[in-house]
Amino acid sequence: MSLLDKLERKLGFLAFNNLTLYLIIGQVAMFGLSSLSPNRIGVLSSLVFTWDRFLSGEFWRIATFMLIPGQSHWIWLVFAWMVFYMMGTFLESHWGAFRYNLFVLTAAVGALLAGLVAPYYPVSNFYIGLSITFGFAYLNPNYELRIYFILPVKVKWIAVFIAAVTLARFFQVGLFEKALIAGSLINFPIFFGRDIISSLRSKKKLRSLKVEKEKFAAEPFHTCTLCGATDISHPEREFRYNREGEAVCSDCVKPVTDEDT
Repeated sequence: MSLLDKLERKLGFLAFNNLTLYLIIGQVAMFGLSSLSPNRIGVLSSLVFTWDRFLSGEFWRIATFMLIPGQSHWIWLVFAWMVFYMMGTFLESHWGAFRYNLFVLTAAVGALLAGLVAPYYPVSNFYIGLSITFGFAYLNPNYELRIYFILPVKVKWIAVFIAAVTLARFFQVGLFEKALIAGSLINFPIFFGRDIISSLRSKKKLRSLKVEKEKFAAEPFHTCTLCGATDISHPEREFRYNREGEAVCSDCVKPVTDEDT
């Protein structure tokens, strides 16, 4: 029994079903409140997590930072929430509520710990969302999303593009965001690392078997001891074996037979 199985048996009752839906409802509510409030920045800043605020007694921030919506036009936010709901519910149905909760929690804890690098910097939930995209793309790579609701693109290529952009950004930003990227995406290797390594080993083994098979196919099965012809160089010939186990092709058998006669 794996560690995840043991944790699920002991702590499975703590899991939230439909976690993705709750997160979206929270983000929609915060977007609505901040849009209606004359002090939009003030509403959102009350949700942001920083270690200095948390240690000063504002403990709610450890959860509310997950409810901060993206800084985009509402149309794109609706599209993002739709995609997030689809991907999150897929992961939950694939793993079960406990493992999906743990997947999100691992990314959140990683992001919060990254905040220790700069206690006064706000911790973003952006890369936590990306980890869910990567998880969905790994499990369901050929699923098609329609970019701008028109162009169909397989989600694996979207994930590859996002990963490339994120990697390029990783080498351009400062230490805090480097830690934030690494911490928020740590859940992916934890949950998929063993599977990826096993898959790479299997592919390597299959390649070596293929090479051996091709090498075996390229070697002749029959070789005439008299003229050196093989079943590959002369496939039209027949090969016979004498009592000593030596092969003789059909062209060499005739002269030998006539001579003996």
